[in-house]
Amino acid sequence: MGDLIVLLIGFLETRWPTKKNRLISRRLKLLKKSGVQRDLDVRYGPVVLQSTEYREWIGMQEVEDILRDPGRTEGFMRELDQYVKEQGL
Repeated sequence: MGDLIVLLIGFLETRWPTKKNRLISRRLKLLKKSGVQRDLDVRYGPVVLQSTEYREWIGMQEVEDILRDPGRTEGFMRELDQYVKEQGL
């Protein structure tokens, strides 16, 4: 019975749109609209971009501010490169 409850909680946690998941989804959509996502697809591929670690990292970034300033976008890409290397993704 306990395993069933754990599975149910895990399912709801991934499917239920929490505030954090909505924030991450909104930021990923902004990256896609700006064209940055295409560059990331070419550079890293779907394995990295669909990982939980990447989604959590995007959740911590101020994507809205970064996309408004082209100078910060380059810094964002460098930070992402460093993060991917550190995590071994």
